[in-house]
Amino acid sequence: MKKVLSILISLAIGAALGIALSSLINNIYSSEINTTSKIVEMVLLLVALFLGAYLQIILHEAGHLVCGLLTGYRFVSFRVGSFTLIKDANGKLRFKLFKLAGVSGQCLMSPPAGVTADKLPTALYNAGGVLMNLLCATVSLLLLIYCDNMHSFINCFLVTTVFVGYIFALLNGIPLKLSGVSNDGYNLMYLKRNKQSVKGFQSQLIINEKLQNGTRLSQMPDELFDLGGEIDYSDPLQSNVEIMRISRVLDQGDVEQAHSLFKELLNQHQYELLPLLRIEAESEMLFTNLATNNKEMAQILSNDKPLMNYITKHARVMSTKQRTLMAKTLILDGDRATAQHMLDTVKANRESYLMQGEVKSDIILMERLLEDKKDDSNQANTTN
Repeated sequence: MKKVLSILISLAIGAALGIALSSLINNIYSSEINTTSKIVEMVLLLVALFLGAYLQIILHEAGHLVCGLLTGYRFVSFRVGSFTLIKDANGKLRFKLFKLAGVSGQCLMSPPAGVTADKLPTALYNAGGVLMNLLCATVSLLLLIYCDNMHSFINCFLVTTVFVGYIFALLNGIPLKLSGVSNDGYNLMYLKRNKQSVKGFQSQLIINEKLQNGTRLSQMPDELFDLGGEIDYSDPLQSNVEIMRISRVLDQGDVEQAHSLFKELLNQHQYELLPLLRIEAESEMLFTNLATNNKEMAQILSNDKPLMNYITKHARVMSTKQRTLMAKTLILDGDRATAQHMLDTVKANRESYLMQGEVKSDIILMERLLEDKKDDSNQANTTN
């Protein structure tokens, strides 16, 4: 039912904007202005359409930011598209590039210090984006109703803001999984239903801030990865922390144990996991298969086109994906020189990555893998 609703809402966006744009274009062509002016008006309408839609993405994330600040949260990062504004470990604002499939924007904050999970304010921060979309769409609607003789550019901009604003509010307010990602309404549903979800939400935000500021998973306290009960794998606020816990085992150097845990997770819970989390776990499963020299299973996973497309697509902005591609190049392709070059590239670009803690871990894992395979090669040469 939710999937059908998502499709219907998406169709409504296209239909509404199409009707609005057609009406405005008809007004232009029925006017007595010359052809050149009509072309200029058309271009302006398309620009207004783009700006109105894009503005609502920015406003949505700004809503999370404002409501988070009002309830004691602290700024960590603000992303629209690939452009991400962060506050680094020194408290300075910097721009970086980061992109996550299915997520057009994201405002991440750090929870109020010293507040336990049972007293953590979650509703306003998570609902802030929807509230901002509704507010701005309503203001734009009132301007359209009560202001006459506006330029067609302003008119188109306001019409787009109204339609997209209300649609965004629906898409994010009604609990849905969109493009493999849980929306705000979905998260609010779990936060209201389960105290363990609140602990998972709090842990994720803290872990994210620490990773961004250069702390490795293995350096973080145990309690961040212990939700205190049985995991509900259909709840991304809980299952994401569990995936981070297994990644922490990998960062601690126990590749065999991490491999076993990822294998168990996917064997028992792959259909419960959110699609984005499932493909993340599969990506790490590919790496651990390569690192433990399980070439047969690694080859099967590397032939999975959606998985490899996901890894390749995100390799430019995520060092974890570069690490997996490097392992594939070394183990399956047997190309040590290219694998070394991939490691050198990650080292050279380490400051450009968003998650500095991940980069530190990935460089160590890549160096260790190259060293291990060097030792294996030396042993084989000695035997021969």
